[in-house]
Amino acid sequence: MSVVEDEILPAVPERLRLAAAPESAAELAEEVGALLVSGGDVAAFERALDGLVRHAHSDREGLKAALDPVVARRWWKDAASWHSTGNGPFGLSPHGLDVVVAAVFEAVGMHTLHAAVQQGSTEANCRHSGPARAFEARLWEVAYRIRTEPLPFLLATPTWGTGLLEADELVARLAEYRRLDTRPGAADFAQALLRVRRDDPATTAAAAARARAFGSPEGYRLAQWLTSEAPPPPAMRRRTSGTRVLVEIGELEEIQGLFPPEFRLLGRPFALFKHRWYCRHWDTGDRQHWLAVVPGRRELLAARLLLDISTVAVDESRGEAAVLPLLAEADGTAGEALHLAVAYGLAARHPEDRLAAVDALLVLAARGHLDAGRLGSDLGELVERGAVKPSRLAESIRTAAATGAYSTVWSVLRVLLPRLLSGLAVDPPSGAGPVRGLGDLLAVAADCAERSGARGALDHLSRAAERRGSSRVVVQARRLRTALAQEDAA
Repeated sequence: MSVVEDEILPAVPERLRLAAAPESAAELAEEVGALLVSGGDVAAFERALDGLVRHAHSDREGLKAALDPVVARRWWKDAASWHSTGNGPFGLSPHGLDVVVAAVFEAVGMHTLHAAVQQGSTEANCRHSGPARAFEARLWEVAYRIRTEPLPFLLATPTWGTGLLEADELVARLAEYRRLDTRPGAADFAQALLRVRRDDPATTAAAAARARAFGSPEGYRLAQWLTSEAPPPPAMRRRTSGTRVLVEIGELEEIQGLFPPEFRLLGRPFALFKHRWYCRHWDTGDRQHWLAVVPGRRELLAARLLLDISTVAVDESRGEAAVLPLLAEADGTAGEALHLAVAYGLAARHPEDRLAAVDALLVLAARGHLDAGRLGSDLGELVERGAVKPSRLAESIRTAAATGAYSTVWSVLRVLLPRLLSGLAVDPPSGAGPVRGLGDLLAVAADCAERSGARGALDHLSRAAERRGSSRVVVQARRLRTALAQEDAA
């Protein structure tokens, strides 16, 4: 008999409210400097972006003076001589906050800004185009408006660090724009619509009524958006490419219509074999901001990042799984794409990627978003296809179990193990053996069963336990069979 231990899962991450933009230019410059050097999360980025807009509107010269020491050695600082030819240091990309800060110093040409705002990107579509272009469109627009028609503040600055924006806050900002006779930026307003919360009928109805009363195009558009029925999630289709299992997405009609062209890409079908596989979006630091472009729709982003994440297991790349904990903490359905992404991450070549996947697994479980059966089935399929090495997977699973998540890990293994055990013969021919790492997975499973009180039969386990010899697979299969069959302690 064994004593069942309590399941230990991490605390569910709390939703954090954004602080107001810095009131002084000196404080803002300090925060911008830190972001330009080492990056930051969504909250820090959005707070600084709104601060740049506010200070550029109220006292641009004072802002320049505060920022001057911060940007003295930025790569674009001495590029003013390029502007006479219509070229500039930014080319196809705004490089995050850099284009906005450069606009304050007039270090990015009007030709470049005008083309980016009026024509959009001329690049061929890739799997990242939807979130990347929407994110960049707003930065180009902000920089352009600083040079031409400064905004007093941004409409789309989120209320929460996840990217969500409260409806009453957006209505209040539109009211202030109306009072100041300010023309909203098309990209900023589109981003605000995608961020605004619509899950509280009473709140959204009241906000919609106030917005409609403005009598402005934006007020009517917001009212329509808030009161429209939530569309069904887009259709998803599993596809294979070599050893990989990937996901395609159908059209999301809601993000079409009156949205700017750079935003419509978010709602268009994502087909693996109709988009370029290689592109310029190699900077994984931007991906957390892509999540804030479409808060509450993490499957849209997970599907577009799935090929990248799969490389940590299939191609032994490094760092692509870093986004997994952020996906786990984000809002929205945890479906096929996200579970496949975690499966690849758990079998990553490099320890930091495996740890990121373990963190994501535990956060999903703590939030009640983990479909353990789906993850176990996905892992089994990927092992059979050769995309996932069981030996690496065993290390990740052992790490997850060691945190105290015994029931969670067992719920995944109870689906995975029968697929790995099904091919074992009781009397194997000479030289034949189980897949590498199976013994380690069985050891973790036995430990989890003993500690969680798991009971019941497991397909094909007896066949492994009845094999001759004392290999690790046989020993741990027998141990697991015993644990599943024993009586609970009184």
